Amino acid sequence: MSKIIIGSARIDERGKLSGGSTGDQKQKTSPDYAGEVSLQNFYIHKKGWYILRPKRDDHATGIGAAMMTACNNKNIGYDQNNRLDIIRKNVRTTIKTECDCSSLVRACIIDATGKDVGNFTTATECAVLVGSGLFEPKIAYKNGMELFTGDVLVTKTRGHTVVVVTGKARGGEKPKTDSKYYPKYTGKSDSIIDALVSLKVNASKENRKKIAAANGIPDYTGTAKENLFLLALLREGYLIRV
Repeated sequence: MSKIIIGSARIDERGKLSGGSTGDQKQKTSPDYAGEVSLQNFYIHKKGWYILRPKRDDHATGIGAAMMTACNNKNIGYDQNNRLDIIRKNVRTTIKTECDCSSLVRACIIDATGKDVGNFTTATECAVLVGSGLFEPKIAYKNGMELFTGDVLVTKTRGHTVVVVTGKARGGEKPKTDSKYYPKYTGKSDSIIDALVSLKVNASKENRKKIAAANGIPDYTGTAKENLFLLALLREGYLIRV
């Protein structure tokens, strides 16, 4: 199974909850594992996790892709006092903005589903997301449980929330435990086709469908969101080979 990577809004550039400069002052590279809003390896929070799983595969794929985009967007920083500015803008904003962990998850849901579930904090997140009709009832995470791309995790008591950006495939072909990954793409193109061709990988739509199925997109059609997600995995070196 692919390595589990999560993304979230974490803390401002001074290690504080508010008052810093707008935008991500800590991001130095992409993919970003060090910024105010960034990726990190999955961990078990000391408060424990609830899993909020999207009902639809395309919504899950979109939420994962939106969080990947946000984490690699240097214009998005952390500030609880200006947390809703990300909702007025979006995860692809070219204008500097701010968010906190829960408002960023909300923005990712908007981007993926076209529906705004409304304001929430980590204290009310489970009720709001399940009440939206877009998510299954919460599940208490236990060590070793499978996590799927697009799963939203929130602490059992008020604290933190993240999105799984690389997890187990939903539906269709599942990644094999002995899967190898394609080489990491280090080029500058924003095209998954160009990136695959540069690595001497068959970039035909038929083969991209197979690659997508192995990486959590069983019903790949070639949309911009789907291609962005595959390209992000390829840049990390976590795109499963078929």
